[in-house]
Amino acid sequence: MRAIPFLALLALTAAGPPPADPMLAQIVAGARAVPPSSIAFERSVRTVAQEGTAAPETQVRTDRWDGKQLTPLTIGGKPATPEDVARIRKAAATRPLAGYHRIADYLGRGARRSTNAQGRIVYRVEGLPKGSIDVGKDISANVVAEALVDTSGAVPFVSRLRMVLSKPLSFFLVAKLDTFEVINDYRLGPGGRPALVRQTQSLAGAQMGKAGSTRTETTYSPIR
Repeated sequence: MRAIPFLALLALTAAGPPPADPMLAQIVAGARAVPPSSIAFERSVRTVAQEGTAAPETQVRTDRWDGKQLTPLTIGGKPATPEDVARIRKAAATRPLAGYHRIADYLGRGARRSTNAQGRIVYRVEGLPKGSIDVGKDISANVVAEALVDTSGAVPFVSRLRMVLSKPLSFFLVAKLDTFEVINDYRLGPGGRPALVRQTQSLAGAQMGKAGSTRTETTYSPIR
């Protein structure tokens, strides 16, 4: 039996799996411990959309999640109609519910750890799992996520998650997405569990040669 040359042995060693990160594993486990069925909240959603040089259009909506389904409460300051409820529930059924549990989806396959200028731990993922971000087209593979970790308590958790499009995208031959950004803020909620308390989402692009942008601000109030 011939000895393995040193350089070959070095290559085999370098190609091995990265060392385990106990903190990342703890964060992912903590996110999996708060599935959608275990939380309830009300949220206020304010969306401002603008197309070309037209005046911006604003829509305000309030919803409630009871652990099983999403129910719109008001739209434009008026009670949601049965038709509104059916339409919004149908749309919600095709999209993942926003919440801290989704941290496990984003970081569960591993992330690169670093420290920011303030000395805080940041986990970075370049390209999210398929199905994570859909804007009429799945752009997950082109999104970079950075998770800021709060280590001030007994258990570390992500206090802010920023997701941004890595480069402009063209799709459907007639549309272009120039910018996309989501910022989620999390705080410890009922029972000391991390909960999503605020989300801002902004995007800008063009369709059929007409430029447009949308910004949505959502605030969450846990009720259990």
